[in-house]
Amino acid sequence: MSGAPVRSRHHDDRRSGGLRVTRVRNVERITPHMARITFADDELAALHSNGTDQHVALYFYEPGVDLPRPFTTEAARALLPVARPRLRRYTIRHHRPELGEVDMDFVLHGADQLASGWAERAVPGDEAIWFGPSPGWAPGPDTEWVVLLGDETALPAIGAILEQLPPGLPVSALIEVTDRAEEQQLTTRADARITWLHRGRRSAGHLLHERATTLSLPSGRGRIWGAAERDVVRGIRRHYVDGLGVARADTHLTPYWTRGETQDSEV
Repeated sequence: MSGAPVRSRHHDDRRSGGLRVTRVRNVERITPHMARITFADDELAALHSNGTDQHVALYFYEPGVDLPRPFTTEAARALLPVARPRLRRYTIRHHRPELGEVDMDFVLHGADQLASGWAERAVPGDEAIWFGPSPGWAPGPDTEWVVLLGDETALPAIGAILEQLPPGLPVSALIEVTDRAEEQQLTTRADARITWLHRGRRSAGHLLHERATTLSLPSGRGRIWGAAERDVVRGIRRHYVDGLGVARADTHLTPYWTRGETQDSEV
């Protein structure tokens, strides 16, 4: 994600894969407001991938904090009484184990923002500490169709999901971005219809909610995945679950951010 649900899995090393100290290998501006950062470390060759929308927690310590080496999960815990990091969660967009590389995409929405500002300033050689990945979403073997919904914060996850869906599976994707310049080339083997929604000067999520709640769902059992601003997600969930009677278990609708709030989470 370039945004993701704010919760910690620090206590569960088996599911989340542990703490990793990596270096920035490359920074690429893939749209005017999206940067793709490649992280590298020899240990990433053995990173266990959980697929689709798996995300990691990036650690941001205050300047001047002296981190012990090697910096492990245990070292981070021991440091908590004197140095507690702020966390931001991001989706793994690509993993190339043969190169020991992981890509993550960052929405650039202000140099004064914690993760966004870091991403704007990042250069090869910068250190990045992160914990993960989390489990990924799986649509289930009985899925007859999929709907994907999201704003630009969900775009990395939507891109990763599309790449992993089976050939021929019917998919409708609604993706809200600022304008045409923020569209990306997405690849998939699924039978996907991708619709880009350009919000322009409208409030983020308004257009996504409007189109998501007028979308006709196919017959048969499907799965709905979505991520956006908290109130937008709540409205979409009410429409599908309470309004249309879609089983809650068949929806995976997650707030990736909250209007007017930072996305800090606890270690």
